[in-house]
Amino acid sequence: MNNAQRVWHSLITNSVDKVTYLPCNKLNNLMQHVPDNIEIWNITKESVGLGLCFGRSLAGKRSAMMIQNTGLGNLVTELYTMQKLYAEALPIFVSWRGYYQEPIEAQIIFGSKVEDLLQAIEVEYSILKSADDLQGLDADIARCFETNKLKVYLISPQLWETNSADYHVFGEPVIKPVSVAAEGYTGTPTGTRIDAIRVIMDAIGADDIVVSQIGFPSKELYNTSDRDLNFYMLGALGSATEVGIGLAEEIRHRHVYVIDGDGSFFFNPNQLLDIATFDPENLTIICLDNGSWGSTGSQPTLSSKGVNLSAIIRSMGVSSSIMTDDDDQFAAALKDKLRFVHYMIRAGNDKAGGEIPLKALDIKNRFMRAV
Repeated sequence: MNNAQRVWHSLITNSVDKVTYLPCNKLNNLMQHVPDNIEIWNITKESVGLGLCFGRSLAGKRSAMMIQNTGLGNLVTELYTMQKLYAEALPIFVSWRGYYQEPIEAQIIFGSKVEDLLQAIEVEYSILKSADDLQGLDADIARCFETNKLKVYLISPQLWETNSADYHVFGEPVIKPVSVAAEGYTGTPTGTRIDAIRVIMDAIGADDIVVSQIGFPSKELYNTSDRDLNFYMLGALGSATEVGIGLAEEIRHRHVYVIDGDGSFFFNPNQLLDIATFDPENLTIICLDNGSWGSTGSQPTLSSKGVNLSAIIRSMGVSSSIMTDDDDQFAAALKDKLRFVHYMIRAGNDKAGGEIPLKALDIKNRFMRAV
């Protein structure tokens, strides 16, 4: 085996069957040898990959990530508020730009600080620059999963025996025609978020899964209808839908509902892309749109400026959607398991319920037992 094949062998040995990947030409040697029994999920943003991997882990599946080291700078919050907070394993293989024979100045500036960054955020890492460094990789990845920890593997270009040409077929634009008809909204919502959550919990089945966005969506869900099949996000704004997608892809026999909000989609619109890209049949995304950042004081979002999230999702080919402020239509859409349910609500948070008293590990462990 060459060095690239040794890396893949270590992942297969540890039951990793899916890898989220954001391209870097320094990973071409590795990607040229992807084995048939590992599926590659091409992602558009590092945090997307983290959310998908985390969702898979809640279903008891093992994943890995492959990204460029500059992507670590985009992941600090998500690393802390998903993998580290919930103590969930993930090996991340990182092409270390700026470390060895790097011609690009901007890569050198960041690359020289990667070790300092990982030490500062208390993420364990190993450097892979020769075949000797791969000798214990099988066992090291095994420890990662056994101890539920995050680990970064910094891959120096020195690891590859030769420079590789691009491993893939080149992309080319092949754009589907789109004709979008999306109504606007000029009404006055009567219900609040907690009213909507009550409707949701009355409409879903006993075996259905609910993933809730951070802040008041999770708090209000807990105080309205706590159950073992609820997964409360406690951090990582803009990741709940990605977690739901990763989970739904692996648990096809259960329906997954994600309680999300307009602010989350404006913060991370890549989630909208992934609803259309992955499109699992057992997934319903609920966008509770109050035109505001509900957990930070109800400052206006782009929904208050006229940006139409329903039009955006439909332009991506997701036709199974509805926009409404009517309770009955909302409940019917949930029971029909539409893909994207855009429900208009008034700004305002429930003041009666307290904080979720459960620790992140308690939330994760009871959820995984229930699943």
